[in-house]
Amino acid sequence: MDSDGQLLSEGDEDCGPFSVLADPRQRQILSILLDQTHPLTERDLSLQVAAQETSKEPAEVADEEHETIQVDLYHRCLPKLEAAGWIERSPEGVITTESLVSWDEDSSAPDLQNPEHPFWEAVSTLFARPRRMELVSIIADQPPNLSLEELATELEEWGPDSRTDEQPESESTLLSTLHHLDLPKLAEAGLIEYDHDEKTITRTPTLTTLLNQSDLNDG
Repeated sequence: MDSDGQLLSEGDEDCGPFSVLADPRQRQILSILLDQTHPLTERDLSLQVAAQETSKEPAEVADEEHETIQVDLYHRCLPKLEAAGWIERSPEGVITTESLVSWDEDSSAPDLQNPEHPFWEAVSTLFARPRRMELVSIIADQPPNLSLEELATELEEWGPDSRTDEQPESESTLLSTLHHLDLPKLAEAGLIEYDHDEKTITRTPTLTTLLNQSDLNDG
């Protein structure tokens, strides 16, 4: 896992439902459970997740492959989904709640049964670092061809309190981090166009569409 991926699991607890759904494994879990009419045991769920992640048939998955996933489900994934009110766990197994079904039907996001939709890559990119939602909000409100320096200035005016998990940065460090990490990642996800030489940022229609998702704005 790269450094950007590692940051995905840090400091995202208060980012709303999309912070959970930014995790591909969480989306796979919900996609599997939404197909069930009865509770699925954690062992069977981990087996199906392993099968999807390894592109194998469930019968071909080795015990060590799904047992490792079962540990992750028990300690990390299922507690988060349960806290969101989207699953229920009982001695019989795991099942989705009406709250998840309603959210999935009412949300303007792609169907959760399509966990590989490109939309989710953009969401993952945003929630990999807490300040990226601030970055795209600033970019959306500014004229086209925003300069790197202008973006950094606007970001500093938001103040550090909204990024409590990040240490204060010097101006040079902030510029370097935006230039080498955040902006290239946002460009890779199709949310912006970033001219690496001119150091100018232009929002894309994808960014506008993403920010128009009411659930994401509320999250």
